[in-house]
Amino acid sequence: MRARMAAALAMITAALAAPMAFQSRSVVSLEAADCERLTMMFGDFAVGRATQHAKVPMSVGTLEVRPPGNGGVQIEKGAGREYSITACIAAGASDKAGAQRLAEAVRLTIKGNQVTVENLAQPARSWSVQIVVEVPDGGSVDAETTNGPISISGVSGKFTARAANGPIAVDDVNGQVTARASNGPISVSGTRGDIDAVTMNGPISIVLKGTRWEGKLEARANSGPLQVIMPSDYRSGVEISSRGGSPWDCRAAACRGAGDWTGSSRTLRVGPDPIIVRVSTINGPVSVHDSKR
Repeated sequence: MRARMAAALAMITAALAAPMAFQSRSVVSLEAADCERLTMMFGDFAVGRATQHAKVPMSVGTLEVRPPGNGGVQIEKGAGREYSITACIAAGASDKAGAQRLAEAVRLTIKGNQVTVENLAQPARSWSVQIVVEVPDGGSVDAETTNGPISISGVSGKFTARAANGPIAVDDVNGQVTARASNGPISVSGTRGDIDAVTMNGPISIVLKGTRWEGKLEARANSGPLQVIMPSDYRSGVEISSRGGSPWDCRAAACRGAGDWTGSSRTLRVGPDPIIVRVSTINGPVSVHDSKR
């Protein structure tokens, strides 16, 4: 059982590292986000890089961001009353000049509230785009990726994230987040937010910080591992449950004498009513640990 749990936790750790795998050395305009932190590589190919930038007024409503396949979205804190959008572009080819031509053929396209990318090179070759969206307080963004990551960090507003075969990371978000991942992991960390996260065939990692959660957090893993890390003196009501005979590795102080381990369903309740944080898995192992301050 411990071997199975160790393998599950290793999968969580490796998968959740994916959003940070991009790093780059593009020359960036003063208004654009810094693409130098992103790296995109294409095996042994030479890599060309380009950066494009645009601004969209918040008056358009919800900003819909749709990068190409294998592209990712990073949502970060912005200022003012405009969404600031940067496309960090990379392309691979057998020689540097060819790779640069391919990168410069990629275009950031804005139509109303819709953000997309098009490749003018024919035929399309090895290329990828990471879209960085800087969002002022109160903004609203709907992001969807295929084979690419989505990260939402340090922002305040309303956010929807859907990823197929890619990870979603939510960190310190004040507002409403709806996250759906298929064949990919979801990680949530922080102290606040109204968050609804669901994975299909992917793990969920929850890191609770501080002493209480401001808002409401619900997370459900279907056929995936569940990991919860929280302070030993956490004061918000937390419920962790599983179905399907899932194995548990429960090492937090709250685990001692607090679990209901009857039948194929198990439930651990921590802290006072009402329940503010509710997380669960079906057919996936569960790990509960105290955090290290």
